[in-house]
Amino acid sequence: MGLQETIKENLICVSCKNSIERTTISDESIKCDSCKVNYPLINNISVIINEAESIFSFSDFINQKNLFFDISKKGNSISYLSKVILPSIGGNNLGKKNFKFLENSLLNNKSQNKPKVLVIGGSIVGDGMADFVNSENLEIVEGDVSFGPRTKIIFDAHSIPYKDQSFDCIIAQAVLEHVIDPMKCVREIHRVLKPNGIVYAETPFMQQVHGGPYDFTRYSHSGHRKLFQNFTEIKSGATAGSGAALAWSYQYFLLALFGYNKTMKLLIKFFARLTGFWIKYFDYLTQCNVRDNDGASGFYFIGTKSDKQLSDKELINYYFKAKK
Repeated sequence: MGLQETIKENLICVSCKNSIERTTISDESIKCDSCKVNYPLINNISVIINEAESIFSFSDFINQKNLFFDISKKGNSISYLSKVILPSIGGNNLGKKNFKFLENSLLNNKSQNKPKVLVIGGSIVGDGMADFVNSENLEIVEGDVSFGPRTKIIFDAHSIPYKDQSFDCIIAQAVLEHVIDPMKCVREIHRVLKPNGIVYAETPFMQQVHGGPYDFTRYSHSGHRKLFQNFTEIKSGATAGSGAALAWSYQYFLLALFGYNKTMKLLIKFFARLTGFWIKYFDYLTQCNVRDNDGASGFYFIGTKSDKQLSDKELINYYFKAKK
């Protein structure tokens, strides 16, 4: 079967940064003619990482080791029941609306070809993203550091295996808190975006640790803007407000008190959903307004690639401007 054409286009070697010729792509591996690195191809999914710089290795994927999460794990009856009958403890109030806005923006600015979109962390469909990634108007490349039902290519966001100016849009939903060096990843996003290409990111602020050892960073509204200082903002704001943040805290408070073992943790999470899911709905009262930014659960940013950099003085004014 081999790699899809959308995956092959504009591939580079992440070790030497030279182009990977299509003739070197076989059913078993992708070989760089320049530095002779062989990138494994596992179940038609290419693994293009720089082992010298990444926290991951080829063996992790060859042995199909569980990394960020076990995508094949179905869970037990308690976790399944809580997900089926109860709303989640947190929330994303704007995801679907933002992705519709994003698709319309891409289609309004497109050339003759379909806009090409890279989804970082795309092993599963993110909140509100279903219509976007299944759109017939877009060419989607879904990559991750985990195998999953949507994974088409494995790569580390610190070294994106594509040429400069390869994509019209890049999505990083709930990703940048899980990378070692977010700034480096955003520089890579900037590099592979076409001129005036669009980035969409969602990153948590007031949330407890999720993802265990692969959870590193949180951002305030201003901190998130600093991260994307080389982009011109289209719009930004809270994905979920202080109500969702309080619901997260309620659950983790109960886990701290009673989560002695795996079974107790599952029971506590079920109880927290049962008794605390309603707290996040206070966000509809505040409408995640600017007064809520200082205590919001997380933020989104939509911006276009720019040659200019937001100065630190402008960043200070950005906080006060957002409050108006």
